[in-house]
Amino acid sequence: MIFFHIQQQHENRCDPEGLKGQQAMRNFLLGTTLAVGIAAAFMAPAHALLFNLNQDGCSGGCGTGATVFGTVDVEQGPTANSVTVTETLAAGVKFVRTGAGKALGFDLLGHPSITISGLASGFTLGGSDSFSAFGSFDYTIACSGCGNGASSPLSGPLSFTLTSASALSPTSFSTNNGGYYFATDVLGITGRTGNVATDGPIITLPPPSTSVPEPASLALLGLGAGLLGLSFIRRKAA
Repeated sequence: MIFFHIQQQHENRCDPEGLKGQQAMRNFLLGTTLAVGIAAAFMAPAHALLFNLNQDGCSGGCGTGATVFGTVDVEQGPTANSVTVTETLAAGVKFVRTGAGKALGFDLLGHPSITISGLASGFTLGGSDSFSAFGSFDYTIACSGCGNGASSPLSGPLSFTLTSASALSPTSFSTNNGGYYFATDVLGITGRTGNVATDGPIITLPPPSTSVPEPASLALLGLGAGLLGLSFIRRKAA
């Protein structure tokens, strides 16, 4: 080991260019490692919209006061032409099949043809339908596992992925003819049944732009260039 160390020092003195190259390579690898770490830290959040079901259309009221009956979370799916939807009802609120609507109604810009996958048990894809208090929707999910009226209600959650032949994102969801994004037929905490709805998202996470670099991307690019430049400066100074 001592002989090898002495021999290595001798080789480095005899080959200063080789030593400089090794130092430059170490600097480059260090810069690359830091850049990868910073890229992970600055990853843009997934494009998503969160809606509160806070509009009470039940006769006599399905809630008391400013009740939030549940949420609808819409996220970009695994591809650019898919979205994943999850509807979670609040405690004491359940999906029913009263005939006054469906488990979920929604509209999409351009009215594209869609396929559905990963649909939660007890639910099926339906056609257009009218929700008594909130207008009609072109697309619906029916509670096939619910009994008629308020019998055999389901707690959910209701989740599924929609796929279209064209681009599909959370902002593809649009308001219906009544100005609502989603509506649901529920059994409320008061024991009454009817429709609840949402008229807009409460949280919006913007998608990463495909044309203009994100600030994090620009910062990463600048940092990488700076570290690479620093490695060359150190190499010349060595």
